[in-house]
Amino acid sequence: MLPRSVRSLASGVMLLALLGTTTACFGDSRDSNVAQAESSPIEADADATYEYKVPFGTGNRIDSGEVVEIMPQQLTVKVGESIRIVNDDIRDYMIGPFFVMAGQTLAMRFTHKGTIKGVCEINPEGEFIIDVIE
Repeated sequence: MLPRSVRSLASGVMLLALLGTTTACFGDSRDSNVAQAESSPIEADADATYEYKVPFGTGNRIDSGEVVEIMPQQLTVKVGESIRIVNDDIRDYMIGPFFVMAGQTLAMRFTHKGTIKGVCEINPEGEFIIDVIE
């Protein structure tokens, strides 16, 4: 058996590899003619222009075949506006360009115009597109 420090390092490397794969699969599905919008993290409790909450039990609802519609398919925001996604479920979710871990809050401010899109596991369309305008 490997020492704990080596196991932790190996786990970290595997997580980074997985995140790189996740970005390639989910967060990079953009048209080369469309500018890539940018965002930066803000404090989880800061005021947010748009807020969405993933309730506890959402994963079970999805597993049972229920159509869950928490996020819109498309959202148009202005540079300087922000989004907060609170995940109260016990499952992690890809929500467009964002990976929101179970029990965590993600909060981002949009800093540059363009479009971001990716797979969304909590809307019927299966995609979340964010158009950032000035």
